[in-house]
Amino acid sequence: MAITRDVTRTNPTAVALGTIQENTNMAVYKVVFDGAGLATMTDAAGASEVTDAIGSAFGIIQAVDADNLILVGDSHHVSIDWIATAIAQVVDTGAFTVSGGVATLSDTNEVTVTKPTTLAGM
Repeated sequence: MAITRDVTRTNPTAVALGTIQENTNMAVYKVVFDGAGLATMTDAAGASEVTDAIGSAFGIIQAVDADNLILVGDSHHVSIDWIATAIAQVVDTGAFTVSGGVATLSDTNEVTVTKPTTLAGM
């Protein structure tokens, strides 16, 4: 007796070289701090504050350096705006805005969240 399994691809609809294929609600996100003013994780303690704030939504987090995070987590429950907002609440005690995955902080520096289409070169 043959066992069949149904798989629903969400991106792309067919395998394509160089493109991330999502077979579950897991996704990769990249966070770039512009490296100035409030928009930086200045040291390990600063990085810990940021990763602690978003950690429950992500199974894998890498603080690459003071300006870059790579996140792997449940795309069903988070969005690029949610991530940008959660981080802005940690690094900025003033007023900030979030739109399209970009948190513009009170000192006008930015934290940008994207959902990459490839893992190569990250």
